[in-house]
Amino acid sequence: MTQRRNTAIDFGHADSDAKSQSRNDSQSFSLRSFAALRLCVSSERPSEHERRVRLSSIVVAVCVLAVLPGCAFKDWVVRKTTSPPPRALMSDASPDEILEHLNKQRSQVVAWRSTDVRIKASGTGVIAPSLSANVSVESPKNLRFSARSIRGTEVDFGSNSDRFWFWMRANEPDIVLTGSHDGLDRQQAVPIPFPPSWLMEALGVIPIDPAVVQVLRDPETPDRAKLISADYVQGQQVQRVMLVDLALGQIVEHSLYDANDKLITSASMSDFQPSAGVMLPRTIVLNCPEAGSKMTMTIGAIEVNPSIPVATWQMQLDPNLRQVDLDRIQGGLPVRQ
Repeated sequence: MTQRRNTAIDFGHADSDAKSQSRNDSQSFSLRSFAALRLCVSSERPSEHERRVRLSSIVVAVCVLAVLPGCAFKDWVVRKTTSPPPRALMSDASPDEILEHLNKQRSQVVAWRSTDVRIKASGTGVIAPSLSANVSVESPKNLRFSARSIRGTEVDFGSNSDRFWFWMRANEPDIVLTGSHDGLDRQQAVPIPFPPSWLMEALGVIPIDPAVVQVLRDPETPDRAKLISADYVQGQQVQRVMLVDLALGQIVEHSLYDANDKLITSASMSDFQPSAGVMLPRTIVLNCPEAGSKMTMTIGAIEVNPSIPVATWQMQLDPNLRQVDLDRIQGGLPVRQ
């Protein structure tokens, strides 16, 4: 009887020692795992069952990651975050393939509008270097660009199917230039920084006529192509140049050069982002070297093919401003209205 009682006591001590050792091991494990567990432990003390479930979840997750090859896992993360978009056109794309791709994109954008445009201007005659603006454009000739500062409207530039207008607060005297598109092409030295027809093309809503452009390639820049065409703008023969990035499948620069190969004006496009299924530039830099001015447009949200009110394409300025009709200029002097 005494032997059985001693045996029971021994078992009791052994069981007690085992439990004590188990608790010590558990506490030691908990200390080692504290950093992993602290993110999932709530402010309230969890029950033993909850603690074991959370610990098991962490162990399973660690095991899953451990069996993945380290390099493969790293490569997967890199591919998901830094992989470049697929090429739009191959370096050996034919002229027909280039033009077909560009016109397919343009056929999807009849019009676009943004009321979230920020302007930074620099150069001669710049009064307000930072402006906010609205831009609306609709094929084939509808355009409206209005820039504002804390003083109010600073620039209003627009056109419709018949006429165009240009007003800038900094002009002296305070006048509005107006005229027909055909008349503008006959005038020389018109103080309008960007011809409306060229700007419409640069803003991406005018298709490219394959019959009038020549595609030039340079072996040293296999991912670039130039589309060259001749035209008359503001009374002079000019050369239109469109620079195409084949990898992007986008025109990244529009330029006008005079007969002496001197740059008249240019528009550089970058930061292409999707809007309603088409890629549009979110940064446009307009440069006019002769006027010594540069304007950077940073475009936020864009509406593609919206319904734009007809009034947008009509001149709506102070009727007290003096209007100068370029179609009626005689002997270099404007005729007052």
